[in-house]
Amino acid sequence: MKNTLLALITISSFFSFALQASALDVKSITAKPTADNPQYDNRTVWPMLVGDEYFLKQKWSKARLLIWSPPGSEDGKKKSSREQNIPANWIDAATGKPAVTAPDMKTDVIFPDSEKKYSVRGKGFVCRHLTLGRNIDFQPGGGHNLAVFGNLWIRPGAKMYVYRALCFVGNSDTFFRQDWPKDGKLKKLHDEGTTFPYDPKQTRGKRPWWAGNVCRYFRHDKPGKTTEVIGFAKTGDEVRIQAGTFIIGRDSRFLCGGASTAAIGKAAIIALMDGAMHGHASNQSRFDCTVAEGGAITAGTPDRPIKRDARIGVGYRNWMNMEFPDQKVVARGGTTRYGLFGGSFSGKLIGYPAPNSDAKLVVGWQGISYGGFGRGTNMTANFKEAFTKLPPKITIWLGKNAEVENVRFEDLHRGGIVLPDRSIVKQWKNVTFGKSCLSKDPKELIREYKGKVLRGQPSEPLKPEKKYTSM
Repeated sequence: MKNTLLALITISSFFSFALQASALDVKSITAKPTADNPQYDNRTVWPMLVGDEYFLKQKWSKARLLIWSPPGSEDGKKKSSREQNIPANWIDAATGKPAVTAPDMKTDVIFPDSEKKYSVRGKGFVCRHLTLGRNIDFQPGGGHNLAVFGNLWIRPGAKMYVYRALCFVGNSDTFFRQDWPKDGKLKKLHDEGTTFPYDPKQTRGKRPWWAGNVCRYFRHDKPGKTTEVIGFAKTGDEVRIQAGTFIIGRDSRFLCGGASTAAIGKAAIIALMDGAMHGHASNQSRFDCTVAEGGAITAGTPDRPIKRDARIGVGYRNWMNMEFPDQKVVARGGTTRYGLFGGSFSGKLIGYPAPNSDAKLVVGWQGISYGGFGRGTNMTANFKEAFTKLPPKITIWLGKNAEVENVRFEDLHRGGIVLPDRSIVKQWKNVTFGKSCLSKDPKELIREYKGKVLRGQPSEPLKPEKKYTSM
C-alpha cells in the first residue's frame, strides 16, 4: 500500500513538474521579442527604428498563439511531409496544452529557439505573425505557398526556404525582418557600394550575393497597405508586387535571383528608404525590373522623405554590339544579341527628398556582373574574353507615360535611355546624370525607338547605330 501510494505521489509530482516546466518554457518563449510581440521600445533589439515606420502604428487584435513543440526533429532530418499541419505538434500558449486545430490566417506562430538544429516541412502554410527561432530550418514546400497576413521575423540562426511563393497579404502594415549576417561582410559590401565586375573564373560558391534565398517566388498583394523589409533578403526567382507598397527599409537590400523579373503592378509601389537597394543577384534575364503602367519605384514616400540616396539597379547587355562567332543558340538563345534592355520603366520614377536635401532615386547598374548574359548563353572562350572587356553600362526603356522626378541616372552608355518620343524629357523634373555615364550631354544619352510596342515595352530589339555602339 505504501509502495503504491509512494508511486502515485511520485507520478503526480512528475506530471506537476512537467506542467510547470512546460509553463515556464512557454513563458520564456513568449517573453522574447517576436513577430507578434516585437517590443519596439527595446532599442537593443530595434536600433534601426526612426519612428516614421508604418508598421509601428499598426494595431493588432489579440489572437491565438501557437508554439511549435517538441521542437521538431532535432537531428535536422526531414520528418512527415505534413507535420506542420498536425495540431498535436503545436502548444497553445494560452493553455500550455496541445492545439486543437492547426494554424490559420488568424493565428500567430512561433518556432522557438533551440540548442540543436531542427527542421519543419510540409505542404503549404498560412498564419498571421510568424517568428522563426535560432536553429530552425523551415521549408513549407510540396508545390505550395506560404501566406503571411502579419509580420515575419527570421531571427539570426534561423533558415527559411519556401519552394513556391512567399506571399504577403492582408490589410495591415507589417514588417519582414531578416537581419544582415553576423559576420558583417555583406553589410559592409552594401554600405560601401562594392561592385563585382565579370570574372569567368569565379565559382558560384565565391559569389557574395548568390546564396541565402528565402523563397523561390515572392508576391505582395496588399491594396493600400505596406510591408517593410528590414535587413537583407533574396528570392530565387521572380518578384511580383501586385498591390500596395513594398518598402525596402533604411540601409536594407532586397534582391531577386535567377532568370527572373521584378514586376510592379498598376496599383503597386516599391519604395526604397535611405541607403536601400533593390536589384538582381546576377546579370540575368531580358528585363531585370519592369514597372507596368501606373506602377512606381520611389525613393522614400511623401510623408517619409529621404536624406540619403536610394538605388534601383539593373543588369547590362551587349550594348557595344559585340560579335560572338562561336556562340551557339541554346534553350533561351538570343540573349547575347544587341538591343536588349536591363530595365523597363513605364510608370513613375520619383524621389522624395527631405527639405534641404539633394538625395535622389538613383537608377544605374546593379553592381553585380556574375551570371554573364544569363540563362541561354553558351559560355565559350570567345564570349568570356569579350564579356570581360565589356564595361557595365546599362540600357533602359522609359515608356510614354513614365513620370521622372528627383532621379539621377548612372552607368549609361550613349543612347542608354530609350524613349518612344524624345520630347518626353521636357516633362522630367530635377533629373541629373552621374559621372559614370559615357557622356555629359543628356542628348547623347537618349535615343528614340519607333518600333512596335507590346504591353508598354518594345517588342523588337534595337538596331545598331554607330554612335551608340562605341565608347
